[in-house]
Amino acid sequence: MDKEKSKKFRHEKQRENFRKLGPKRVDKVLTSLRVLGNLSNTSNYKYSADEVEKIFAAIKSQLDTTQKKFDAGLKSQDKNKFSW
Repeated sequence: MDKEKSKKFRHEKQRENFRKLGPKRVDKVLTSLRVLGNLSNTSNYKYSADEVEKIFAAIKSQLDTTQKKFDAGLKSQDKNKFSW
């Protein structure tokens, strides 16, 4: 029974860590995107359509990679559950 309690405690701690760190990291990403948006001010910056496309291609690529990591994590969690 102690093994089950230990496992439950570990899972609760992992969940707590995720819920603690998740909002902070999302806020950092959103802040960075807002700051990136400041570069769109043509009074201060000059850029080409190709440069803008490269910026958003890089962001979308990393976003897709990160989402795939979360999707894989969810699938591995599902494998550990019993189903009929």
